[in-house]
Amino acid sequence: MTEPIPYEEITEQSYAETAAASFTVTEVSSAILLLRGACPRCGAALEVPLVGGVFNGMRGVSPEAADTDGHVEPMACTCEHDHPNRPEGMTGCGAYWNLRIGVAAE
Repeated sequence: MTEPIPYEEITEQSYAETAAASFTVTEVSSAILLLRGACPRCGAALEVPLVGGVFNGMRGVSPEAADTDGHVEPMACTCEHDHPNRPEGMTGCGAYWNLRIGVAAE
């Protein structure tokens, strides 16, 4: 059996690249998006809801005025897997990254 990865607050460019290539975005309702994918550091399955404001502000914007780059969402591993040295009350392995979420034209 593989030893668990110790908790460490860390980021690498490869985390963002891996997440961008593998995470999916599902529109649960007009105000909720659900991001799903594996943590790029520990591999745990993650589900991260994004609620309200950020995406509500994007609706109704003309395609010409829309930010074609989308929105950058700060992400962090929130798994419940065992990670030695994880501080009390914390979740995840300590990995964090930014995920760019594109805006689809309406």
